[in-house]
Amino acid sequence: MQKAKTRYWPRMIILILILGVFIRAPLNLSTAEQGKSIAINLATHPLTLDPQVALFDTEKILLANLHEGLVVCDQGVLLPGAAAKWVLSSDGRTYTFHLKEAYWSNGDQVTAYDFELSWKRLLTTENPSRMLLDVVKNAALYRAGKLSNLDEIGIYALDERVLQVVLEEPCSYFLNLLTFPAFLPVHTKYIKENNFDYAPGFCSNGPFRLDKWEPRNHAVLVANDHYQGERGNLKEIKVTFFPTNTAVTLYAAGMIDLLEEPPFSIFPAYAADLVQASTMGTGFVYVNTRRPPLDKIAFRKALSLAINRDILVAKTLGFRGIPATGLIPPGISDSKSGTDFRRTGGDLIGPADGVKCLEQLYNAGYPSEDGYPELEILVVDSTVPAEMAKILAEMWELNLGIKVKVKAVSFDQFMELASTGRFYLARQGWEGDYPDPMTFLRLFHSQAAENFSGYQDQEYDDWLMEAERRMDVSSRYQIYHWLEEKLMTDLPVIPLYFSVKPYLVSSKLENVTYSPQGFPLFRTARKLD
Repeated sequence: MQKAKTRYWPRMIILILILGVFIRAPLNLSTAEQGKSIAINLATHPLTLDPQVALFDTEKILLANLHEGLVVCDQGVLLPGAAAKWVLSSDGRTYTFHLKEAYWSNGDQVTAYDFELSWKRLLTTENPSRMLLDVVKNAALYRAGKLSNLDEIGIYALDERVLQVVLEEPCSYFLNLLTFPAFLPVHTKYIKENNFDYAPGFCSNGPFRLDKWEPRNHAVLVANDHYQGERGNLKEIKVTFFPTNTAVTLYAAGMIDLLEEPPFSIFPAYAADLVQASTMGTGFVYVNTRRPPLDKIAFRKALSLAINRDILVAKTLGFRGIPATGLIPPGISDSKSGTDFRRTGGDLIGPADGVKCLEQLYNAGYPSEDGYPELEILVVDSTVPAEMAKILAEMWELNLGIKVKVKAVSFDQFMELASTGRFYLARQGWEGDYPDPMTFLRLFHSQAAENFSGYQDQEYDDWLMEAERRMDVSSRYQIYHWLEEKLMTDLPVIPLYFSVKPYLVSSKLENVTYSPQGFPLFRTARKLD
């Protein structure tokens, strides 16, 4: 034991000398008491803890541990959160939620009125998430300014423990929508009176409450004594927002238990501590199916088969991405508990193949290297997207002999050109709003605003709408798999990579789970002795 102290003490002297400017009272970053307190570092500092306006990952990570929605998604499985149970009407349009006996961190009872006012308040903000409420009766009309009375929105607290939600049409993925952070509850008194004593975070209904918060420096989360759900052994989470280089030094010294967004340079030294949490994100290339030669499936397949996704990811994303094997990313459950949609669906893309890509080019009507059209890939002018587009262009020229220009533009220009079909290829991506395949599959409905590819297939549209209405889980997921397979056959979009969020997690910290968005959840976490 004495020998270990001898090794550790000089390192502590160096850390204090180098980092003393960052470590200020009242936060004590010395190794926390094992089994009771942990320290974590998040990549950026939060600007708000209000779920109605939170936009950044740091804010949502904190909120995911402070507040609890009606339902929660735990390891891909939908479970009751603040709701004890729910009943669905025979027409599939009305959900009646019966709340648990639960309390805010100040001891007030959590009521259905808290949820009603919180969700209706979301409609009055400019948060893009309010569009998710369009499935609720009259919500889209209110958002469009065609309805001014919030009382006509289909969200009603029938009493303190019963919340009823009426939808415009049956929506098979409605419960999945409720896992989105914007649907977390806020205390009624904060909404009505703007009383900071009831502010989000400081007054919370989840496993932790906010004890201290010094903007840009640190926060301290402590166990919410009024929370009645299953718990690990954590009593305190000390949160810092140090720059990456500082945080890595502290992690190496054992002073931080979880580190968000570690730099690639520290590997392979800490490879065993790496966790890549799925964020429900897929990066892909839109293919304009209205413009020759991209209107030919064989030509689109040639482009896909010419891409070495392993090299593409390694050169541009490092451990922030993994090669795509389909459109739907990992982290979204399949029809049965404990299953994963991507794992069930398998690899629908396959590896790069120099022979097969040329065969597909021949099938598309290009038997030699003559007569290839010059194409253009549209990309937002940013470092990673531009570099990715450059590598794609090189792969297509090397493997197919096709020259592709890279056109880098501002985001606004990108959206204007893509939405009006004035492009050949466009590198883009999508992060799912909720843990259901529909969040991706709906992008390619013929009338979808995000269907930049101009994909038109009546059979696809019909089955997509059938999946939205069908409440039987098993048959609905069969439809989902068929829809994805059809997209990967027709290739109006060429998947490139799945986005993941990297963390370093100490071996002394176990039972950390991750939300569908890739946020660490500490409710059941344990610190080992």
